[in-house]
Formats: sequence, C-alpha cells, structure tokens
Amino acid sequence: MSILIASSASAAHYLKQNQANLQGTLKRLSSGKRITGGGDDPGGLAVAMKVNASIKRLAGAVNNVQNGISFLEVQDGLLETMGNILTRMSELKGLHADDPLKDTSEKAAYESEYNDLITQLGSIKDMKFNGQDLFGTSDATKDITIDSDGTNKIEISISNLNQTNLDAIAGLGGGTAATITAVTVTQLSDAMNELAKLRGGNGSGQNRLHFTAQNLSLQKNNMVSALSRIEDIDLAEETSNLAKYSIMTQASAAMVAQANSQNDIALMLLS
Repeated sequence: MSILIASSASAAHYLKQNQANLQGTLKRLSSGKRITGGGDDPGGLAVAMKVNASIKRLAGAVNNVQNGISFLEVQDGLLETMGNILTRMSELKGLHADDPLKDTSEKAAYESEYNDLITQLGSIKDMKFNGQDLFGTSDATKDITIDSDGTNKIEISISNLNQTNLDAIAGLGGGTAATITAVTVTQLSDAMNELAKLRGGNGSGQNRLHFTAQNLSLQKNNMVSALSRIEDIDLAEETSNLAKYSIMTQASAAMVAQANSQNDIALMLLS
C-alpha cells in the first residue's frame, strides 16, 4: 500500500513540475521574451534594463539632433532670403545712381522699394523658431546632447546679424538705416560676403549634425540588437519545449490517474 501511495505522490510531483515548465514556455512564447521575471535570469535582467535605458537616451539624443537640423535649415532659408534681398538692394542702388533716363519721381520709387527691403531685413532678424531666436544680438551657440550618457554635446551657431556691414545698411543693431543714396556698393558687397560666411557656417553645422544623427541611429540600432539577444526568446527552442512539455504534462496526468486507480483498487481489496 505504501508503494502505491509513493507512486501516486511521485506522479503528482512530476505533473506539477511539467505543468510549471509548460506555463513558463507559454509565457515566454506569448510575450516573446526570454526573461519574463527577475528569477529567469537576474544578471541578464539587470543588463537588459541598463541597455534599454541607454536606447531611450539615444532616441532622445537623435530627436535633439533632428531638431537642431531643423533649426539650421530654417535659419539657412532666411539667410538665403536675406541674400536675395541684398542682391535686389544692390540692383536698386545701381538703377538709382546710374540710370540717366529716370527722373526724380521715378528714382523715388527705387528708394521706396529699397526702404521696404531694409524693413524686411529687420523683420527677418527678429524671427524665431519654436520660440527660440534664430539670430542673436551677439554671436552665441546652443548645445545639443549627442550621446546616451548626456555628457557629450555639439554646438550650433546662433549667428549674429548685428555685424558692422549689415548695421550700415539696415540698422539692424538699432541704428539708423543707410539710405539708398548714402549706402555704397562696397558696403552692399561686404554685407553679401558676410551673409555668405554665415551660410557657410550654417552648412557646416548642418553637415555635422547629419553625420551625428547617422552615428546615433547606428548606435541605437546596435543597442537594440544587443538587447534583443539578451531578452528575446529562441523561437525554435521554445516551440520545441512547448511540444515537449505538453506531451510530458499529458503523460504525467495519465500516470497520476493510473496511480490513483491502483490506490482505489487496493482500497477495494482491503474493505
């Protein structure tokens, strides 16, 4: 009788164990994760948490860099517009000074357009990007975080448009704008050179941020791959385990039923 009871208990023990293994396999297959709790792999879980945090920080850094690129693209578009304005101002200066066929009233039309362009230059200087000044009253920079630890940063320029050449033409520094008769061709040319320099710096900044964004995206992809190797299941192995533990659970259940049946027979003989 004791042998039959021991056999029944042993069968029940293996049934419970196989059911637990089957439930673990089902949990991993349904979640897609090899680590579904701290007890599965404490060391792996700790590493996975750190890697996942780094991935989130890298994603934030990529977003910061993309915002920086957008800032510089908007700034460059405005610098291009200012260049077009200066080109037209130079043209008006030539028409006003060197066209002998125009009388005073007609030249006044040139001067009126010239003054309107000066006003437009001043309005561009004061434009903002998401509440941030696109151009400052002095040379300045903005820092952008470019790594997962928040320690490395890249600077983008907030170009100073209150340069001497531009001040002399448009009074962007708060001074009096030079009239079409007072401004010289040299001043206009120097202002265009200044804008060209600013656009060159802007372009360099954009290129640097584009390369930084590519590097950050590559780092993020590599970190995601590393996290997958730590966390994700081996689908083939777990599918095999599902079949294995399903069969073993069914077999164990049958053995428990068989052992209980033998116990019932023994009890019938004793009664």
